[in-house]
Amino acid sequence: MNYLVGMVVGYLSLLKASGQQQGSLLDNLGEGIQQQIRPIKQPIDESIAYVGSAGCAHVKKLLGVAYEQLEGVREPDLNSLSLFFKTRASSKVYNISVAAEAITRARAFNPQKNLIIFVHGFIDDPTKDSFKNISEAFLRSGETSVLALDGSPLIRWLYLRATTYVRFMGRKLGEVLAAMVKGGTDPASIHLIGHSLGSHISGFAGKTLLKLTGRRPGRISALDPAGPCFTHVDADLRVKDSDADYVDCVHSDSGVYGMKEPIGHADYFPNGGNSQPGCLLQTCSHSRSWLYFAESLLERTAFAAKRCPSWEHFKRDQCDDEVSYMGIDSKPGTKGKFFLQTGFLFPYGRGGEGLTYREPPNLIQAVAGSILKDEDQETLHSAAAVLKDQDTSKLLQAVAGSIDQDPKELLQSVADTVKDQDPTKILESVAGSVKDQLPSNVLKSVAGSVKDQDPSKLLHSIAGGVLEDPNPSKLLKTFTGSVFGG
Repeated sequence: MNYLVGMVVGYLSLLKASGQQQGSLLDNLGEGIQQQIRPIKQPIDESIAYVGSAGCAHVKKLLGVAYEQLEGVREPDLNSLSLFFKTRASSKVYNISVAAEAITRARAFNPQKNLIIFVHGFIDDPTKDSFKNISEAFLRSGETSVLALDGSPLIRWLYLRATTYVRFMGRKLGEVLAAMVKGGTDPASIHLIGHSLGSHISGFAGKTLLKLTGRRPGRISALDPAGPCFTHVDADLRVKDSDADYVDCVHSDSGVYGMKEPIGHADYFPNGGNSQPGCLLQTCSHSRSWLYFAESLLERTAFAAKRCPSWEHFKRDQCDDEVSYMGIDSKPGTKGKFFLQTGFLFPYGRGGEGLTYREPPNLIQAVAGSILKDEDQETLHSAAAVLKDQDTSKLLQAVAGSIDQDPKELLQSVADTVKDQDPTKILESVAGSVKDQLPSNVLKSVAGSVKDQDPSKLLHSIAGGVLEDPNPSKLLKTFTGSVFGG
């Protein structure tokens, strides 16, 4: 067992020689950790969001920021809004009060092309990554110009107030669109793409355009429409499927920052619609919706999805044969709930492979995927499978029970013992001990020796074998010093 620990330490330590490999380890390690904590973290996050959203209307009235309290009396300054007009050659910013006329007169404006307008979410603005990624992808895919509403002066702070302001902002944007339609723009060419709060602003813009012209915009793409304060309201008070001729929705953080309910003609739920692969934080999952959309502009068939009743049905391959594509290639006329699986890193789209559920790697497999060749990964995965049905907490307790020391003292001991070590010498020593070994043979030997063992006894055996000297600081000096270089 000492040999096993030395071998694993050796492979981990060799990652110090390659920044790219180290990054891969950290990425895959994060994915493995995510799979362990998701079943606990997601329900807690959703419960908090649900309770907060349910009381939103009452709290807004107490704070004096409900729509009825602001309408006609303390309405926001809508002239603080502006529209970014971006082409391949330049970018211009127009105040919203003159935007309709200025944009249609701009030399770069092509009325024969789609009128694409991106609407950002809370704390965001058109100078940030969301619009940068989407606009550049549109321009690379053949569009000549892309617009973005800058609502940051009104929705940069105070979320509760911002959720009320979206109605005023959407109405103003709808008035601009109506002016452009009356000037000759085909409403069917209008494509609003909203992220988070921007989805609801887009919805109100569509409602206003219909009221003023009798026509709807051609399409609204709602990218993880904001959930808090919009989950427990009438459909007329948020984006809905009648706000455009076609409404497609991507749910990437449903139940927390995003809405869980289907709200469009077609609703896409990548990875089940909540926590996204590679994201430990909900803000990361929330942002994945626009990253997926931007990627779909560059590879239109990257996100193949199946119509299915639920994520569990998708995982069991109990879906309809109907396939649609999440993102720009979602076709008008598509209806229903669609599920797919994405990758952990960019490019996220898996194409047709995303139609078949693939079990995400556990912690052991995630690390193995970064440091071993394909043939060695298979062997270690086989060994890891022996433990897959074990209670993680019991396994950890078994290991912890073998090292009887206060965690704070243990960490301090690690720090004290490795601080003066030369990382190069440590790495050379570890590498030298395993350099002539064939990883696949070693792993097969290990896998064969442990396949029929009781995991708890196995862990005690490992702990006992490597703790010949029961001083934890010396043990961790060998392991931690090799991996982290002191």
